[in-house]
Amino acid sequence: MLKQLLVGAVITALVGGGADAEAFPMAAGERAVRAEAGAPAPSKVRKKKSKKKANKRAADQEQARGDVSDGVRAVWGKHPSIRYGSVFQVDLAATFMEDAHASDSRATELSRYDLHRNRVGVSGNVFKHIEFEVERELTTKAVEPGKLAKSPWKDALVNVSFVKNAQVQAGRFKIPFGLDELTGSSHNPFIYRSVGASSLSPGRDAGAMVHGRFLHRGLNYWAGVFDHDGDHSRSTHIAGADQTVAGRITGRPFRRFGANGVELGTAFAVSSLSDAASEPNGLRGQTVVTGDTFFRAVYVKGQRRRWETDLDWAAGPASVRAEYTWTTDDRLQQGLGNQNLPDVRARSWFVSGGWKLPVARKRAGTVELVGRVERMWFDSVKGQSADSPSRSPRAEQILPNGDRVLTVGVNWQVNRWIKLQVNAIREQVEDAERSPVSNGAPFWSKAVRLQLGI
Repeated sequence: MLKQLLVGAVITALVGGGADAEAFPMAAGERAVRAEAGAPAPSKVRKKKSKKKANKRAADQEQARGDVSDGVRAVWGKHPSIRYGSVFQVDLAATFMEDAHASDSRATELSRYDLHRNRVGVSGNVFKHIEFEVERELTTKAVEPGKLAKSPWKDALVNVSFVKNAQVQAGRFKIPFGLDELTGSSHNPFIYRSVGASSLSPGRDAGAMVHGRFLHRGLNYWAGVFDHDGDHSRSTHIAGADQTVAGRITGRPFRRFGANGVELGTAFAVSSLSDAASEPNGLRGQTVVTGDTFFRAVYVKGQRRRWETDLDWAAGPASVRAEYTWTTDDRLQQGLGNQNLPDVRARSWFVSGGWKLPVARKRAGTVELVGRVERMWFDSVKGQSADSPSRSPRAEQILPNGDRVLTVGVNWQVNRWIKLQVNAIREQVEDAERSPVSNGAPFWSKAVRLQLGI
């Protein structure tokens, strides 16, 4: 049964029959209900076809939600699914992203083709209130001995939702910080996340949190404790911070005035920093496509403090997003004479927009034009010394540096399984001596991504 469903879905995707379902997600059963309520039908023939599909879908749903006496059943909803009445549900998922990219920067050898993501996972629930999710990256990179390796496990969590206002989640998942970081790659309007999300947001880590919603989803919160401060803070030679406390709140304060599509959010995170490792343990800045380091980590100790605020707005075919992030790291006893140094600081912001174009045929999918401007920069809080700023990792006054980025692109959601993205990215590193291009000139990168998800 499951094999037949998989084969049928792939054939449908190749023929193009799935575009209508993704671009217009109203279920066939819902269309049938509207028809019975008196909605006009274009013709008798189309009405019969719709009714037939609706009855078939409704029958599948009844079987999927039926009594336990129905036994184990395989159905195809958003993902292939195995269900046993209301006792349990297991959804299977896989995502593959193939990238092609090139850059005018000559500082780094850049592979033109890259299997960016090769993930498989399962998710579901037991008795509807105990939810689980496990996702793993199949492609892993070899790491030299003595260096730190990133975990191939992405999400591995259990969520207990008996109380909607106070759900409990534990395992490995994203720390609740950053609008762009919390948007999944498969749903992000750009191939690459903003430089602030990639460098300053924590990412995934092991921990536990409480989260819930009030006022009919008008107010949402997340608060948790984690072992470390996420994957983005670590590399093969940077250990990152230790125990982290984080929280996030989002709300729709203008929905009473008819602006239901406006959502505001803010988040914070506080982490403990150690200087036990011989290597600097601060945050670093890297370019978008080539990954050239324009700001190297400095020696830190004490606390790492993060704060961000964001805006997410959608109305019809238009959408706008914005985010500002601020971080500081203590540098206790990190001077050459074991003295305290002024905090090292990093800030970033971005503003992005999108516009979905009308298409002549529903089966053609959806096309969206997108653009984003952003900046991320590093410096230090002003201290008492009159010394000139320096690039040294133990300098009292750190010489500032940043990256300015412009991204424009086109997204084509062919159907619910296939998505094609094309981006053009212009970057300029502000300090010419730390730029991957001579004289600090701006440089362009191009990227194309083909995404297949089931």
